[in-house]
Amino acid sequence: MSQGALSALQVIDLTQYIAGPYCTKLLAGFGAEVIKVEPLSGDPVRYIGPFVGNQPGIERSIPFHWLNSAKKSVTLDLETPEGIEVLKQLIAGADVLVENFAPTVMSELGLSYERIREINPAIVMTSLSNFGQDGPYRDYRANEAILYAMSGCMESTGDTDKPPLAAGPAVSQYTASMYAYFGTLAAVFQRGDGGVGQHLDVSIQESAIENVQMRALAYLHTGKRKPRNSSNRDWAPWQCYPCRNGYAAVLGGPHRHWRKGASLFEEPRLLEERFLHVLDRAKAHDEVESLIQPWLMRHDKEEIFELGLARGFAFGYLATMAEAFEFKQHQEREFFRETESHPEVGRFKSCQAPFRLSNSSWYMGRSPLLGEHNQVIQAQEEQSSSTERNQVKENGQSLPNPKKNPPLSGIRVLEISREWAGPHAGRILADFGAEVIRIDYPCRMETTRGASTKNKAYNQQLGFHHLNRNKKCLAVDLKDSVDREILKDLIRQTDIVLENARPGVLKKLGFSYEDLKAIKPNIILVSMSAYGQTGTYAPYPGYGASIEPLSGVNCLTAYSPYADAKRIRETDMINGVMGACAALTALSNLQRTGDGDWADLSQLEGLTHAIGGEHFLEYAVNGETTLPIGNRHPAYAPHGCYRCREEDQWVAIAIGSDAEWRTFCEILGQPELIEDPRFATSSDRQDNHDALDRLIEAWTCEKTHYEVMHLLQKQGLMAGAVLNMAELCQDPHLWERNYFQKPSTGSDAFFPGFPLRMSVTSPVFERIGADLGEHDREIICHLLGRPEEQVKSWQEEELGTDYDP
Repeated sequence: MSQGALSALQVIDLTQYIAGPYCTKLLAGFGAEVIKVEPLSGDPVRYIGPFVGNQPGIERSIPFHWLNSAKKSVTLDLETPEGIEVLKQLIAGADVLVENFAPTVMSELGLSYERIREINPAIVMTSLSNFGQDGPYRDYRANEAILYAMSGCMESTGDTDKPPLAAGPAVSQYTASMYAYFGTLAAVFQRGDGGVGQHLDVSIQESAIENVQMRALAYLHTGKRKPRNSSNRDWAPWQCYPCRNGYAAVLGGPHRHWRKGASLFEEPRLLEERFLHVLDRAKAHDEVESLIQPWLMRHDKEEIFELGLARGFAFGYLATMAEAFEFKQHQEREFFRETESHPEVGRFKSCQAPFRLSNSSWYMGRSPLLGEHNQVIQAQEEQSSSTERNQVKENGQSLPNPKKNPPLSGIRVLEISREWAGPHAGRILADFGAEVIRIDYPCRMETTRGASTKNKAYNQQLGFHHLNRNKKCLAVDLKDSVDREILKDLIRQTDIVLENARPGVLKKLGFSYEDLKAIKPNIILVSMSAYGQTGTYAPYPGYGASIEPLSGVNCLTAYSPYADAKRIRETDMINGVMGACAALTALSNLQRTGDGDWADLSQLEGLTHAIGGEHFLEYAVNGETTLPIGNRHPAYAPHGCYRCREEDQWVAIAIGSDAEWRTFCEILGQPELIEDPRFATSSDRQDNHDALDRLIEAWTCEKTHYEVMHLLQKQGLMAGAVLNMAELCQDPHLWERNYFQKPSTGSDAFFPGFPLRMSVTSPVFERIGADLGEHDREIICHLLGRPEEQVKSWQEEELGTDYDP
């Protein structure tokens, strides 16, 4: 096997729980040496179940095994001068430090970024925290449910006639971890071999907003809010529907396939002219659904999936964790593979890489025993004298200052993608300074350009402006020989090609990976297809609405263990962040070896890895499936979402220890509850949670959600207002942190911003998405030196949209 793309990196991991450890897991999996510094008692997640064989133990925690694979463990007491000194020595020789303490802790330890920079000027320090390193909520405590609530995600999950619903997987924290991984590699890339590092501030709340950014965008520009429910009424059919043995994800897309594919439903009326256009089907949403339902109830979900794919539709089905684990595509691609043997629990099957690189390996390493590498690190320290460590500092002082342009400046990306995941990946690269040139196909413009070609409506679509901000646009027809030659010339001057077409599409046009290498030998290709480049299902299309249920993660979110599963939105965005991570990993490998790469990102695998990995590991190890428990928590009680004074206003509250419970009772004005035997212990409170919820909601209904949040947080308790889109877009914390951004040119409106800040070279928002063909002349004539006559003038009658039948 080849070395990992990040094998030149040494990383100090000062992270615990989820946000942070998943970032460093990715760093370790792709080859970095990650030294996890644990307290003497270990990362607290070592004490959190489920456990291997359902037997508790610090070496048996399944979440710990998932989050800390391929790392080394060193135990240090950071409350002692000796422990701090050893940590400083580790920092002196490291490339990266990742930490997720509360924002004041590192300074209290004498390890602020300013002090760490004195020890090692070249280090990249990545700090993840609930709400960022500054702002009104900086010191607020939170767990996953609180973060999900305060990011706007919870308000959009669940049913309108029920409370907002927390997601089963830790969506907020995993999204932040991916952003931390991306930002870390971007900073390391910019630093290169001879520059200085910088400090990264990753807000988990702001990262989670990425998953509902289109809802936030709609409110910022129109003042409209979508209702909370799991149904998509913009298109029909387009969701999970009951069938004979469960639920099938039936999507009437790609839209152009409706005419030839709708006969599948054995209902002639669906082929009538009034249903042929996707917008007409959306207007007749209820009728369309009623017409397909009889056929669905005559078939099993697996059969519906296969029949839909055969007609060119992006179908899926609601898979259990067990069904997803055994999915044929996963088996053929060996997505679940055995890890290295662990001394206490042996081997088990776990997700392999979230994306696959042709020139770099993924290490299926095991998690470390607590303090397993103490002696190894001690030996390393004895070999390096204090003189050598001081020399690092002296040399570092003469390092050149980093350039203040964004970290990916000078990198050119050619983006051939549609819909959400691919454009989102390209947008992240563009935000951080890459010159991203997206290819538009005028004859069938992508969905986010809208459904009309009249009055240049395709240049006025809000979603397109956001997903494609900071990019340039080249409008070409790749079926035309001259336009293909234009693209080849552009590839010769390109570093990364990003695409999300079905496998085989680019090959037919002469742009397979082998073709690209022939044009430019060290090219990087990032492919983001639904099912990956190999396997039975590789040739078929997929959307977030079909991939999410098929991944098994849908079954983790419901109001109770056996209630209907609910979607979490939008998993396209999660795959977009993962796609950007794939591009930066391949770019790091190029920087290390000079070789190009082909990143194969199956969106199904990317989603499964990013938010479902620990749950699949539980199934692989114990043969058990995590059951959804709504807004409750296996260890905290009370834990829930409570109605407040105003209409459809809610607050999430999480009480952990008995001491927190006593404080909460005092705040409620009911100290007698402390002595109530129904609530004496956490176990008692779990057993009497319904009664407890009624008591709490009687109190919260007298206050606004903000009042409850601030009141409890001032007393050190976890609580968060469930922010709707209006409240999210007006939240004082986000505005004080300048989260919402205006572009430098092209619009006076605000857009969702960046969840990641960098101390020297932060991302920029220069312009909204480009008009169709806006940069044709600049690229074709000025960049490539081709004649003016090769710049096409597209007429309205030549244009088409992805909505056209």
